[in-house]
Amino acid sequence: MSGSLRPVYLRGTGHYVPDQLVDNFALFELPAIRQSFDSERARASLRKSDPEAADSLSDADVFDRWARQLTGIGRRSMVPVDGSVSSEDLCAEASNRALDHAGIESKDLDFLVVANLTACEIVPNAAATLGDRIGAPALPGFVLNTACAGFLHALSVGYMHVTTGESDAVLVVSGDALTRVTDYTDPKTAVLFGDGAGAAVLTSRPGPGRVLSAPVLRAEYSPDHLNLVGQGWGPGADSDNKISMAGGANVLRHAIRTMRMVATNALESADLTWDDVDYVIPHQANERITVGLERALKLSKGRVIHAIEDIGNVSASTVPITLDQLIRGRYGSLPGRSRIVLTAVGGGYASGAVALEWTAAG
Repeated sequence: MSGSLRPVYLRGTGHYVPDQLVDNFALFELPAIRQSFDSERARASLRKSDPEAADSLSDADVFDRWARQLTGIGRRSMVPVDGSVSSEDLCAEASNRALDHAGIESKDLDFLVVANLTACEIVPNAAATLGDRIGAPALPGFVLNTACAGFLHALSVGYMHVTTGESDAVLVVSGDALTRVTDYTDPKTAVLFGDGAGAAVLTSRPGPGRVLSAPVLRAEYSPDHLNLVGQGWGPGADSDNKISMAGGANVLRHAIRTMRMVATNALESADLTWDDVDYVIPHQANERITVGLERALKLSKGRVIHAIEDIGNVSASTVPITLDQLIRGRYGSLPGRSRIVLTAVGGGYASGAVALEWTAAG
């Protein structure tokens, strides 16, 4: 281990979402949703903004408009219901793409951190499985779970490994198959979640990206917003535990306030202000939250990235997925050097933020 702290570089990113893209109309075809969705109540709500259209819409159209109004989500990727694709598989695909983007091989990695809460197998843990899947079965690492803030917490571990000299190259991954633990008898929850994974490679060797300071992490205990009971701890021995999630204005305001706070702290740690920031990537929990954050920060359109319409809420993976999309030009060409803030809050509560810099090729 070196005696002084080293700079930490972001050499590459990658993401993967399942091929099956399910829009709101297809989601409405699930029997559990059709039976539990109160279309007349939703139609009555829509009448307040567009009375003529509300009365002429089919129940499927009402569901689509209701879902978009509530969450901003139009579609999400989902793993097959037969269980043939696991969250470990999603992580492996994203990891391989990140390694390719970084121009390094799995044998060059020193450590692996995986943020995950829906692993197919508890033992072997997802980090051990992922190491094997990418061709590095002896790669040390571990799994952590801080819900939607998981990628920022995993990035913090990777940052510390590289800056202290413990590791020269760390793979940071987040991936979940949330649709495996979604309660489709609760439309407000069911409409939110999708599946996918994102990854980043941190190194001590200079690369196009740089982590400008140590990620800022925070916690505030609260089991009320989001809850998922562990295996074997439900009301019955064979319980199929699903995500329980509360909503409402208080949750929305808390998410906006928390992501703004930790992001501001991350900028202060990097000796930057909001005037120095080109892009903000918040956790894509709900479009009302990301739009609310944009308004709270008083940033011009385009600086806060809104990606939830096409990916849904993929827990901690929304941040690295959106980061990879941004770097690869999904939201337009990046300027020569971009300063990017990542910020997230997850149930529990756990939160985190970090300031990055990315220099585009050419």
